[in-house]
Amino acid sequence: MDIKYRDAKKEDCSKVADYINSASDGVLDYLFKDTVPGMTVAQILTYNLENENGYDSYKSVIVAEDNLDIIGMIQSYSSVYHKIDEEMRSFFPEEKLEQFKEFYESRIDNSLLINAMFVHKDYRCKGIGTKFISHAKEKAKSLGFDNLSLLVLADNLNAQKVYQSNGFRTVKEIKLKNSVSINHTDGIYLMVCDI
Repeated sequence: MDIKYRDAKKEDCSKVADYINSASDGVLDYLFKDTVPGMTVAQILTYNLENENGYDSYKSVIVAEDNLDIIGMIQSYSSVYHKIDEEMRSFFPEEKLEQFKEFYESRIDNSLLINAMFVHKDYRCKGIGTKFISHAKEKAKSLGFDNLSLLVLADNLNAQKVYQSNGFRTVKEIKLKNSVSINHTDGIYLMVCDI
C-alpha cells in the first residue's frame, strides 16, 4: 500500500462531497433535506466545493490516494466561518438553523477548524487520520493559527480516539434538541488541540 497525500483538485469534488456527507453521519442529510428539490446532499456539496472562491471549496481539502483512488479526505478552514451567516439563512429553513444554533455558535477563536475528515472503511487503523491531522497542524502553523479545532459526534468513539491520540481534548458538549431527527442522541463535542 502506497498512500499519497495531495491537495484536492476540482475533478475530485464529487468524491470529496460523498466523503463529507459520510463523515457527517446523518447531520447534513437532516439539514439539507428538501432544500433543493431533485438534488442529493452530495450534489449540493459538490456544487459548493466547485466554487473556487468559497472558504469551503475543494481548495480547503487534502485527499489521500491509493493507486489513484481517493480513499480519504480532510477539509479545514478558519473557525471564523463556523457560524450561521446570511447565506445559510437564505438557504436553510429557520427552524433547522435554530436547532443547530448552539452547534454553530461553538468555536475556538484563532483556530483552524477541521470541518470534515473521512477515511474509507477499508483503510482505517492504518495511520491515515493521524497523517491528515499532521497536515492540518502544518497548515494551521503556516497560517498563524494557535490551535486546531473540530466538532465530533459524541457517540463516534473511534474518531475521538484518533483525535485524543493526536492531542485533542474536549472543551464543550453540545446537546442536540429532541426534534433533531438524526441517528445520534448523545450530542456533539467541541475539541481543541494546541499546535
